[in-house]
Amino acid sequence: MGFNIFALVAALLVAAAATWATLRFFFAAQQGETGIVTDGKQHATITVKGGYSPSVVNMKAGMPINLTFDRQETGECTSHVVFGDLGLDAMLPGNTRTDVQLPALPAGDYPFACGMNMVHGSLHVEGESDVTLASLQSTAASNTPNDAASAEQRESQERRNEIKSFTKLVIVGAILTIPVFATTMLHMADPELVPHWMVNPWLQAILITPVMFYCGHPIHSVGFPALAHRSPDMNSLVSLGTSAAYVYSLVTCIAPWVFPEGSREPYFESVGVVITLVLLGRLLENKAREGTGKAVQSLIRLRPRVAHKLHDGIDFSNSAAAQWLIPENSTDISSDAIAIGDLLVVRNGERIPTDGTIVAGEVMVDESMITGESKPVAKTTGALLTGATVVMKGDCVMRATQVGADTVLSQITAMVARAQATKAPVQQMADRIARYFVPAVMIIAIWTFAIWISVGPSPQLAHALVTAVSVLIIACPCALGLATPLSVTVALGLGATNGVLVTSAKALEQARRIGTVVFDKTGTITRGVVDADADWNKPSYEQDTIKDGSAEAIAALRARGIRTVMLSGDKADVASRIAREVGIDTVICEVKPDGKAHWIKQLQMERDNAHSTTEHHGATTSSNSATTVQKKAESNLIAMVGDGINDAPALAQADLGIAIGTGTDVAMQSADVTLMSGDLRGVLKTINLSEATMRNIRENLGWAFGYNLIGIPIAAGILYPFTGWLLSPMIAGLAMALSSVCLVLNANRLHMASITENPANRSTDDSKPTASSVANGFKPGNQEPTIIIDSHTEFTHLSEPTHHTEHTIKENPMDMNMHMHHAAPTEGETATDPVCGMTVAVNADAITREYDGTTYYFCGEHCAKNFDKAPQIFLEK
Repeated sequence: MGFNIFALVAALLVAAAATWATLRFFFAAQQGETGIVTDGKQHATITVKGGYSPSVVNMKAGMPINLTFDRQETGECTSHVVFGDLGLDAMLPGNTRTDVQLPALPAGDYPFACGMNMVHGSLHVEGESDVTLASLQSTAASNTPNDAASAEQRESQERRNEIKSFTKLVIVGAILTIPVFATTMLHMADPELVPHWMVNPWLQAILITPVMFYCGHPIHSVGFPALAHRSPDMNSLVSLGTSAAYVYSLVTCIAPWVFPEGSREPYFESVGVVITLVLLGRLLENKAREGTGKAVQSLIRLRPRVAHKLHDGIDFSNSAAAQWLIPENSTDISSDAIAIGDLLVVRNGERIPTDGTIVAGEVMVDESMITGESKPVAKTTGALLTGATVVMKGDCVMRATQVGADTVLSQITAMVARAQATKAPVQQMADRIARYFVPAVMIIAIWTFAIWISVGPSPQLAHALVTAVSVLIIACPCALGLATPLSVTVALGLGATNGVLVTSAKALEQARRIGTVVFDKTGTITRGVVDADADWNKPSYEQDTIKDGSAEAIAALRARGIRTVMLSGDKADVASRIAREVGIDTVICEVKPDGKAHWIKQLQMERDNAHSTTEHHGATTSSNSATTVQKKAESNLIAMVGDGINDAPALAQADLGIAIGTGTDVAMQSADVTLMSGDLRGVLKTINLSEATMRNIRENLGWAFGYNLIGIPIAAGILYPFTGWLLSPMIAGLAMALSSVCLVLNANRLHMASITENPANRSTDDSKPTASSVANGFKPGNQEPTIIIDSHTEFTHLSEPTHHTEHTIKENPMDMNMHMHHAAPTEGETATDPVCGMTVAVNADAITREYDGTTYYFCGEHCAKNFDKAPQIFLEK
């Protein structure tokens, strides 16, 4: 067939019209469905089948929301719905209606997506409300299922059912497809090798039709509805491609004269092979995805199912230990039946059934699954026990103090679940591209078909069909959606099992950019033990000893070129002695209780001014130079490490707040990271975890973008003019099926990452300063610490402008609690900041938050924002 200008013009005009129709269909404004108000709540039902219908829901601000997700399908993709802005991840069991409760929301758009980040919807809220977004994250997080073990069990069962179903479909597809594929390939190699009846199109149609409609049902039942909902995904592309090939092949059987000579060969074998390979890829992906959450799942499964409840009246004093050790004096009960106050017997080698305190006996406990530290801890009467940890030696009687969702294990699980529901900044680019990806692939397929049918070699129609179908099938939008969430899921679980709890994907990404670490002294670097000769009303810590691992951790940070600063309320001689012992670079001593946040801010200003000066001396005239400084600051973050509520303002002020946990209190809501063991080597673990995660994410994103950027042009036939080679739809299907599997396997490699590695033990050549520390101008060495005496923070008084605050030393935490729970203060009075304990003037300019009908006052936005995260935590203090 020669070149025909009219055919070319016609094909291009049709392609242009199809492109316009595609863009209009997918990107035209969508009208949302408005919620119905009943019983003081707004209600809406969202059908989950190949997408969300409606995909946009309109609600009013200031009123609680109930969303009913009617999931009419099964499978991994839509098994969860994630509200990233709210930190909410809710499981949606297959073929079940699930209610998701949301609090009253301020005006704005709240996107939600499936667990694989492929199906998207939006909650549009209009109107005015006093509620802030920050205050919703902890509230919405309360919707996380209380019984994490049951939720995990349901999810695992659904995944097992999915694997079983896919296994059956793959077997059926393979049995019916292999004969067609084998005979077709042999016939193409040598027609004499295969009898003619074996390549009869009607026989192929009979064998492949069940593959198309039975085996392919899980694909088509999601793919086509997703197209109708204007949220196409990978299933949509596979459904379009296989349907086009199947219909074309069927027409060659029924009316072959419709097509020109040379274009009358069916492609049934491609249909069967593609569907079978896609199902095989799903099967492998489901099996591989079982490992992404195994770290947290393993924690949940460690919870013992049985507890030994001591009978009433049994003497459990140490002098009568034999009585409570006798098995007949206790009864086995389900761990779910434990109530607060129950007396439980824990024997040598058993796991502790719930949180509590020892009332009799002495034990050695392995708490590594909570703190990440393998060294057993000695426990005696009065000591705290954490559920699911292991008694390595001894027996004891414990009194249950926390059960169910209130246990440390449940809090860890909930915290990790909330973190997994957040999005890392690096994911934003992939999300934006993923939104346009499938329509773009469809448009590429349209133009590929048009070009091949108008200017391609004979047989044009066959070539056009093969290339267009290959483009649709090889594209893998899932790779873009999965690249970041998979790595984050594995990393957060890995951190949890190593005693590092990261509260958000953003914090996980940022930790690798730390250039300066600021340490509180007492209780952080040192043990926090009051001097024996100190007055009871004026404690001192001059004789306080250094924690194990503090010097090693600080040396490791310095080996990386990270600057270390210590804040201390002690005199210069005491603070400098501690600094020399652990190797601190800079000491700021005589810091008043209200001065820690001030010094964090000063360090941030020093950093920003240094970058601004560098830009100025560099004669930067670009209007984007306030942007360049910001980017440099973001690559040189300042982290604060503190040991409690008193450090809350500083933890909030820092670019990254790292709280020292006690192993039993994981609710360090002022911090971005909690170190469960209290060992400062956890700071290094955090940085290592961040670096390993971002390296893994870059690998995933590189694969996702590279695979699609290379695969789609090859499928379109870009190599044909040079090599005469076209990609078969079967090869395209195989590549697509394995692409997501590769991402999952690569994400699972994070399980093998060693985040305990100490760079101080590396060779000198490997211990190079980080980019952030170079930007900070810090050079590691063995120089004496720089001593700064704090003379900048002073008490302010109410006689000053009314928006200032009066800072007072909080010697008795009970005073704060008593003041905090008084009736709401009036104009001219003072209130106590529930986060840091400072006294705040009550006036029109005061920073306030409403919670449970009460107004609370704050010294600054940082404390207010931390209160927003979890009001109940600070009000319980």
